[in-house]
Amino acid sequence: MKWLIPILLMCLPAGPGGVVAQSEVLRTVSSFDDRSCRLVPEAAYPTYDHYERIVYEMARRYPTRCRVEVWGTLPSGRKILALKLTEDVTSIRARPQVLCTAAMHGDELAGYWVLLRLAEDLLTNDRGGLLREAVLYINPLANPDGAYAAGDHSLGGSRRGNARGVDLNRNYPDPDDGQFPDGNDHQPETRIFMRAAARHGFDLAINFHGGAELFNYPWDTYRNRHPDTDWWRNVSREFALLAQRDSRNSDYFKDRANGVTNGHDWYPIAGSRQDYMNFYHHTREATVEITNVKRYPAKDLPDLWLSIRGALLNYLNEARYGVHGLVTDRLTGKPLRAHVTIPGHDQMRSSVYSEALTGDFYRFLAPGTYRMLISAAGYRTRQVIVTLGEKERYELAVALERLTPFRTARKK
Repeated sequence: MKWLIPILLMCLPAGPGGVVAQSEVLRTVSSFDDRSCRLVPEAAYPTYDHYERIVYEMARRYPTRCRVEVWGTLPSGRKILALKLTEDVTSIRARPQVLCTAAMHGDELAGYWVLLRLAEDLLTNDRGGLLREAVLYINPLANPDGAYAAGDHSLGGSRRGNARGVDLNRNYPDPDDGQFPDGNDHQPETRIFMRAAARHGFDLAINFHGGAELFNYPWDTYRNRHPDTDWWRNVSREFALLAQRDSRNSDYFKDRANGVTNGHDWYPIAGSRQDYMNFYHHTREATVEITNVKRYPAKDLPDLWLSIRGALLNYLNEARYGVHGLVTDRLTGKPLRAHVTIPGHDQMRSSVYSEALTGDFYRFLAPGTYRMLISAAGYRTRQVIVTLGEKERYELAVALERLTPFRTARKK
């Protein structure tokens, strides 16, 4: 059954108007507007070349809060780019790592523009101070070959798959269906994102799609629920309600259960990036469908931004809540790579790990009291009791004691 429903969905029309008149609906621009102080076009998509210029210009204008990372170059020569946004962007500090990405299906375009707009808005006016407390990696275009299949200056021929026609959201290792669930080798885009996930250790993530209007939380491949489903239900319901509140369209974001669904309940799939990130990297990643129309009209993008902005920022702010921990060696004070688990609660790799370089970890949980175990090879396990309220942060510092005494080398 995992294959039947996705195949049927892929056969549905891409949106009103088909390919006819897409050049007008998907209007692109190739240069900055001298009359505007904004880098991101107001009601148009950038051409591919202009997209690259926009992200590099953001880094040039805001060098202390923004830099561009090239995660990989595709055989076509197009790049998988990410904007790293945070205060004092060159420093390495203990902060939650947050990923925002869009357009892994190349014909689901609205998120591409929305994430460019998010980056520019945070750089020009971070009213809530998110960049002081978190590191954001914004990847607006996860499948440039699919989006620009007709050439770098047109989105009219955009398609779901990559240059080889592979659906990238079926191409990831799957906890239930193995390393190659779709029967294809891991695609260049897949391998690039797998490397980025291993390098950055994302704590929270959101992946924008189109074709519906709802918040989809894990699992896609398993019928049973994620251990943190109470937290997922809370954040998904908030996202839907805020999107509904802010939209001028009274019917916006009300698909499925009033804008919210569990992935398997909607339709089961294998090889999704959401499940890969949650299972293999202990991230909390959601798949969010933000427009019923896949090839979203450029003229409506500003209204979409007003509809989705508050819900998106509210979700990103979840990085500030939950348990923020720091694990160190008791004698040396150096950070440790440690396993943080909640007995009787965690399963299916829902536990988290602290970062070896900085010692920090982040666990997002529904309100309640939790017993946490912090363990590392060669150290005594520590137990702590944590009580969390709604939208609260619990800061925890744990110094682990070595099982054998620490001896310094004698000088000859």
